[in-house]
Amino acid sequence: MNIAFTDGGLKAVQGLRLVIPTGSTVAQTAGGDGPGMSHSIVINAPFVAVIPAGAQLVTVADTDPNGWVIALRPGVLGLVSQVAFDAVPKWSRFWDPFLREAADTLAALHHADLIDATCADAFADVISVHIALRYGHCAGAAEPDMPLTRLMLIRIEAFVHENIAETISVEQLAMLVPMSTSHFARVFKAATGTPPHLYVTLERVKFAMSMLCEDAIPLVDVGARAGFRTQQHFTEVFHRYSGVTPRAFRLAHRNAGG
Repeated sequence: MNIAFTDGGLKAVQGLRLVIPTGSTVAQTAGGDGPGMSHSIVINAPFVAVIPAGAQLVTVADTDPNGWVIALRPGVLGLVSQVAFDAVPKWSRFWDPFLREAADTLAALHHADLIDATCADAFADVISVHIALRYGHCAGAAEPDMPLTRLMLIRIEAFVHENIAETISVEQLAMLVPMSTSHFARVFKAATGTPPHLYVTLERVKFAMSMLCEDAIPLVDVGARAGFRTQQHFTEVFHRYSGVTPRAFRLAHRNAGG
């Protein structure tokens, strides 16, 4: 496990790496899976990425990079999770609040000088299982009596997270399944308990909360990055579902961290 970003040091690790930038650090990774198969991903908070162990990883115009690069070894998992882990896209970028919370906990333990190799390995194991079970589901694994499969719900969530700054319609989500818009709205609410349009709004609020925990992201940019039309609209919606304004939320988080 590395605290600083580097293009070396973990290349000998078998498996994958989880890249978690913090603050204003922007990381870029590149590599290939064979002739004509090249990949490049830019990662900045609050996003994280899973990349192959041998991929090049550098920071972009940052003299003091901050974040975590965690080696993930599928060999430590049980058989079922290993199968799921093998299905995780080897070049993927996503927003995952659980993984960012794990990074915050690691940082707190590190600053308190309470982390050792055993503790680091335990975190890597838990994170590996989470990624395997969250993103490595086999196609068609349906919930009992659910018209939407688990894979469909993950596909919808991934689309919302990747396009969180854009306008997202129920029609777009229905096309991912694919279903008619009216049928999709009914089965989505039955599966999640939330109408699709409210789900998107709540994901925008959660995404904004993740950015508000990063002091380096200006408050004026948070609403736009989360897909709100205006700063006033952002403040109104955020207050409606969180109970506080964005500024108050950031101050409360800052005071709690201090």
